[in-house]
Amino acid sequence: MALYKDEKRSTWYCKVNYLNEVGKLISHTKRGFKLKRDAINYESSFRCEQYEKQEIPVPELPVVIPEPVKELLFQELFVKYIENKRHEAEDYNVNKYIQVANRFFPTIMKKSMSKIKPSDYLECRNFIESQKAAVRYRNKAIFLLKSVSRFGFDYYELRDHARLLKVIPLKSTEFKEREVWTPDQFKLFIEHVDHVVYKSYFTFLYYSGVRRSEARAVEKKDIIDGCVSINKSMHQYKNEFKSLKTNASRRRIQLNQHVLDMIAPLLERDGPLLFGDYEDLSSTSIQRYFSNGIKKCNQVLEGIGEKPIPKIRLHDMRHSHATFLINKGANIVAVSKRLGHSDINMTLKVYTHLLKENENQIIDLLENN
Repeated sequence: MALYKDEKRSTWYCKVNYLNEVGKLISHTKRGFKLKRDAINYESSFRCEQYEKQEIPVPELPVVIPEPVKELLFQELFVKYIENKRHEAEDYNVNKYIQVANRFFPTIMKKSMSKIKPSDYLECRNFIESQKAAVRYRNKAIFLLKSVSRFGFDYYELRDHARLLKVIPLKSTEFKEREVWTPDQFKLFIEHVDHVVYKSYFTFLYYSGVRRSEARAVEKKDIIDGCVSINKSMHQYKNEFKSLKTNASRRRIQLNQHVLDMIAPLLERDGPLLFGDYEDLSSTSIQRYFSNGIKKCNQVLEGIGEKPIPKIRLHDMRHSHATFLINKGANIVAVSKRLGHSDINMTLKVYTHLLKENENQIIDLLENN
């Protein structure tokens, strides 16, 4: 007998080889057993049937006693969840999950999954809400808690008691409008980046709207006829390419002349990468030049009594690009494709407030005619 686990269906199946009434070797396969012991018992029963057909005395077969199931703790389930995540997420992101769990899951880590109740998950959720952290960060912890519970349901036949947990609502006093840069503000910033490669990199980000990891992975051969082909990404802390987030992320973006002029000297340098030549720009160096550029810019502006530029995140360069295009009346579908969104609803969700402003402009046009 041979027992096998069907990983795709999460079931067991067995193969039995036996001699029929005329002495011919027959191979029999039976699939679809949820438990291993069910497959073993089926094999025993099947062999008995074959012996009876051949009128051969049935030998005694050992009684299969199911092994006691070891109590699985939430902590052990979380470890299995993390091991599975390492196949699909970067180490950097997986380590963030571990940090979140260590901070927010102390009330549930040592509980047995067979005894855990919905109230235990609710207690953990309320503990998360009580902690001092940004609402967005605490909601990430709640999403992680729900994901681990769902993982146990999908792969270990455990009850998903966390499915009803609600995220923490954002209070009106906590809501903060996403800050972006206008083209004029970007020009003020970029004057204070004194390294030609990083100056070109930030200019490329602002005027193309690509993700920073996509820009780091651009090769010189990807720049053709004034366009850039986005066909891969770069690991955050490794000098290695990786696949794009979605199929929609694979796209061809036309670059404006200012960007083409900025990157022209880089295209003449040795090495395959547009930014960095033989080795991609490190995340820490990018962040350092970005933060220092903002700091120097605001020091100058404050020194002459001018309003400083907002201290945005690096990813907000992408939002700045989209905001500028939409405010100028660009088609939302075209913007969505340029950003590499897999669904236009994603674009609509992020930039709905801008579309409402454009609609007010449309009403003004109609009223004036």
